[in-house]
Amino acid sequence: MRQSRRIGIFEDTVERLLKCSGPIKRTVNLYGSQDQEIEIHFRIAQIQSSIIDKLSISYIDLQDLPSVHHDTFRVQVAIDDTIWESPSKPSNQGRSRWTDGYDFPFQLDSHASLQIFATRWIHKNEPIAVVEGVVKEWLAAPNGVVRKTLESRGAKIQTEFKVTSSAFTAGDHHIDEAARSMIEQNDVLGTKQIDALDISAVILDIDRVPKFGTLSWDDRFFLEIYVANNGESQNIISQGQQGGRCLMWDTTFTLHPSNISPTSRLVFRVLGYDGKHSEPIPIGIAIFDVDELLQQNSLIRRQLLSSAASVRIDGFPTLSFRAARAGAMPFTRSLGSFTQELSAAVHRTANLKGRPSQPGDYNINKDKRIIENAISQASKESGGDEHLYPLLVKISMFVAVAERLAKLHPYARIAYAILASGYEVIRQNIASEIGMIRLMRTMQDTYDLVMTVEALPYLYKRKNVLEAIVKQTIECAFFIRDHVDTRGSFTQVIKYSVLNVEAQIKAFENAFIDLQRSFQGHMAVSTQLTVLKILEDVRGLGAKADFRDMSYAMNSECTASCAAHLSTDCAAPPTDLITSLQNWVAGDSKESERICVLYGPKESCSTIALLVGERFQFALRLGSSYCFRGDRQIDTRSYTNLFSTIARDLADHNAQFKQNLWRAVGNETSLRRTRNPRVQFEEFILAPSKDVVWNGPFLIIVDGLELGDDEAARKEVLSVLVDRGAELPRNLRFLITCQLEDDICKAFRGQSHILRRQLGKAAMSHADNL
Repeated sequence: MRQSRRIGIFEDTVERLLKCSGPIKRTVNLYGSQDQEIEIHFRIAQIQSSIIDKLSISYIDLQDLPSVHHDTFRVQVAIDDTIWESPSKPSNQGRSRWTDGYDFPFQLDSHASLQIFATRWIHKNEPIAVVEGVVKEWLAAPNGVVRKTLESRGAKIQTEFKVTSSAFTAGDHHIDEAARSMIEQNDVLGTKQIDALDISAVILDIDRVPKFGTLSWDDRFFLEIYVANNGESQNIISQGQQGGRCLMWDTTFTLHPSNISPTSRLVFRVLGYDGKHSEPIPIGIAIFDVDELLQQNSLIRRQLLSSAASVRIDGFPTLSFRAARAGAMPFTRSLGSFTQELSAAVHRTANLKGRPSQPGDYNINKDKRIIENAISQASKESGGDEHLYPLLVKISMFVAVAERLAKLHPYARIAYAILASGYEVIRQNIASEIGMIRLMRTMQDTYDLVMTVEALPYLYKRKNVLEAIVKQTIECAFFIRDHVDTRGSFTQVIKYSVLNVEAQIKAFENAFIDLQRSFQGHMAVSTQLTVLKILEDVRGLGAKADFRDMSYAMNSECTASCAAHLSTDCAAPPTDLITSLQNWVAGDSKESERICVLYGPKESCSTIALLVGERFQFALRLGSSYCFRGDRQIDTRSYTNLFSTIARDLADHNAQFKQNLWRAVGNETSLRRTRNPRVQFEEFILAPSKDVVWNGPFLIIVDGLELGDDEAARKEVLSVLVDRGAELPRNLRFLITCQLEDDICKAFRGQSHILRRQLGKAAMSHADNL
């Protein structure tokens, strides 16, 4: 079966075509031919708008497709009896995309389906995955974008498509009202200036990839993204990969000039390089307003305007990508009652100690009514979810209060992010979990107590209690999410009674009740956190473990090492980017992603590593950190003790891991003393992690990966992360920062278990960047 391709095109206006009587004939010149032409005949007629309403399906994007035969896929969309089938497309790094729109007649209760087919040459074509529902449900998707995870042949296919409807006729005026009751909107915890913008999944569909010479082995293609705001400009240049009739960039690009505004413009330029000349060859350009990008909430698509006088471009190349504010929370339940007015009222009430001296300048009763009405309204708009949704509303309000208590703000967001990222899984599975429901009600009671109007002005006096509440919330949030999530081994362990779930729930409940008493009675709060208790009998064996002859880099942790070499005028990283990385660690990621590699200027990367590390240290979730940057009098840092240092740190955080590690190396002196990075990763980290229960994620930070030694020594580290990194348990996350070294970029490119992010930097000349 051959792939379809565009061979010619004609253009005309609808107005002129409608004026034609009878059949219409047009002549089309074929691409790439001298004078060859074809004739096409067709009719066109205007349809009365009162006859039918239309549903449009567009921007179909499939990620993490399985490897099937020739890795060529197509989709079939059916609305009742109307069926459309896409042309077949080869997948590139497990991704296929169709951006055109297709219209269907529909009713609200029409059956809707999208089937994914793997193209086979001999055998019968059968769908490998299906999305089914009714039109009303699809129209009610957040911002009109349906997102589903479909399991097929061991893969979890990330499926996304946009659903829109035409203007409705008088007879169908109830459609909008009926769908609105089901519409879910993205969560917005107040509004603020954008300080970082993520551009990801960039694909340039092009009929023929340009060639710069007879031999094109050295041809390379680059994407430049440029943004300017308030006199400050940033750009990113990244090398792409060639696919079947497309160019791809699978890195997430983060641009963060000071306070990007919705009126800022982004310029995308595609450049070619033939390996012989210093100047890049311009291929095309596309320009976007930031406001336009953020309103799409799905794929963005635009024709690339050709800027190449010397490069042949066939057809109409199309650039498509995703754009989002970095750190945007993907929680898909509406917290519409949490408005700017409510946020302002909470702030004023929580800060009464600094109110104006003139009583008339401040109306406390008005703010009380705003807060009480919002809480009451939120309780009514639970959407049928009586357990998790009310708790999330209370925590989201507490996030606003924590903004006043600056130290608590980022940690309160971690607690919110954990439950929000797992919302659908928890909501669908919690109904039969009586103990979990009881725990969530106790947590909600705690936040009810903290968020009373009478308590708000005195919160600043009780920071210690609030800090303990946030820590305990984070611990319980991970416990709830992982308990009801059947993807990992956590549930299986519970089924085999390795831990007493009811006793653990009771311990968490008692911890919150004690915190309520401390808050009410102004009593000193215990700093002891109630955590998950697993396999108490392993402590005896763990006490015998002695890892002193496993190589360990002293004083290599980021909290001690990073700050020492940072300049005092180093700019603070964008808050949105920190939140985005925080959400990734907490669980807002694909199932496959275990490692995040952050490319960028060394000071920016180190500052980010330091801040993210501090946040997870607060939450007792920093498993290990290893900083290669900075000078020290006695420097023991090297690739040969990177993974052994990480393993020893992890052993201090998990008794099961410690037991497994000691069983593996306790009687093997030569293994304990090995300096081989691959052996260390496989035997000190992967092997002991099997069957270990991790309550929530633990973050491992490696800052300045390129500085451990030369490229030859680094090869073994890169290869084991690429070959075996996907086998890391889902609750171990590696955050690696480095500069754009060729060997690192090449090794990590195209790996589904590695999330790649690249920071923008001050704009410079194209030749310097290339």
